[in-house]
Amino acid sequence: MTKIRDSFNNRNLITKIFFGVILFVLLIPVGFSWFKHGYGPELNSINRSKVSIKDLTLKDFINNSFQDKMESACKNPISFGNYWVRFHNEWQYRLFRASKTEKLILGKEDYFYEEMYITEYLGHNFIGDQLMKKRVEELKNLQDILKKEYQIDLIPVIEPGKAYFSPEFIPDRYRPDQKGRSNYESFIDWSKKLGVTYLDINQYFRELKKNAPHLLYSKYGVHWSTFGLWKAADTLTHFIENQCNINLPKIIHLGDTNSTFNKDLDFDLEPPMNLLCELPHEKMNFPIKKIVASNNSTRPKVLTIGDSYYWGLINSGYTEQMFSQHDYWYYNKTKWPNIWAWNDTVNISQLKQQVLEHQIVLIMITDANIYKFGWEFLEQALVQFAPNTKIDPDLLIINDLFRDSNYYNQLRIEAIRQGISFEKYLQIKIQEIKQRK
Repeated sequence: MTKIRDSFNNRNLITKIFFGVILFVLLIPVGFSWFKHGYGPELNSINRSKVSIKDLTLKDFINNSFQDKMESACKNPISFGNYWVRFHNEWQYRLFRASKTEKLILGKEDYFYEEMYITEYLGHNFIGDQLMKKRVEELKNLQDILKKEYQIDLIPVIEPGKAYFSPEFIPDRYRPDQKGRSNYESFIDWSKKLGVTYLDINQYFRELKKNAPHLLYSKYGVHWSTFGLWKAADTLTHFIENQCNINLPKIIHLGDTNSTFNKDLDFDLEPPMNLLCELPHEKMNFPIKKIVASNNSTRPKVLTIGDSYYWGLINSGYTEQMFSQHDYWYYNKTKWPNIWAWNDTVNISQLKQQVLEHQIVLIMITDANIYKFGWEFLEQALVQFAPNTKIDPDLLIINDLFRDSNYYNQLRIEAIRQGISFEKYLQIKIQEIKQRK
């Protein structure tokens, strides 16, 4: 009987010790909150939550936003909190090759993608040739009006997409072997048929891939590398010169530096992962360039409607030195340099006046954004430059449908749920909206 009691007491002691250790580990962050230590290395793409009594409204309480803010704010004062986050992300990635980073898709051989590029490449968001033809017809119409009546060159520039550039690393769960027709392919086909002037850097990069002396994309970057950026800049320069019959300032190559150091856009998907240890980087090329204007050089006034790829050209100094005026409308919504200030928006009512202040209008767009080509700029410009032109109602409807990215994603999910193509589901939605009107 004594042996049984001793055995029971030993098991009970072990259980207490076990749960004591667990409780101690769980309370470590709380304990650290009593000490005035730093948070650790700042986390990327994360804003610390702030909460005040003003947030405690019935509406915020019902929709759970107050509770979320409060929970997040309570985590802020935990000392070394950033280390805990990085430690969690580290073992998730190292042991399970998993990441909760928004938009990041881990491809084969640790090749990083953003999902929207895979979606476009595989044709999962193809709007259909009928709608794309209408969009390209709009583009051709506006291109002709600006050129013939105002001597302004409207130049669409198709920036590269990483999934098109390296489809071989797309994860098998996306079934890359079952690729369908894409918006990019449809856009290029209709542009050729309708005689649209355009520059296709996406195709240029694919052709350059095998023989390029340096990497055009890194494993951990979603945008072109610094080397790729300057290849694109050189191509764009020559294209503008030929199209506009002008001599731009010359890009002079002064030398090269090679580094594995994380800088510029070369590894831009790595920092948001917030890991403890840096990933093993490839050696990237960082060319040293100088832009020189001569007596016969022309520095035109350029308006660009574009996405995040264009940041690289701005940050490199290319646009400032190549153009005498370089206005940038980010997604045709906000203006550089205040692209995150959502109150500093493009004044659509004065669009014609603002366009007429420039000699060249660039639409810089990556393949993944072609499904909403121009971000409504074409329709807005045609209304003012050709008020008698009737805008196709189908295009106006998809503009409304695609304006909110969350709603666009819901449409894609619903198409998958119903087991039909996105093109077919989009036509159903368009007909439903027309009938309601």
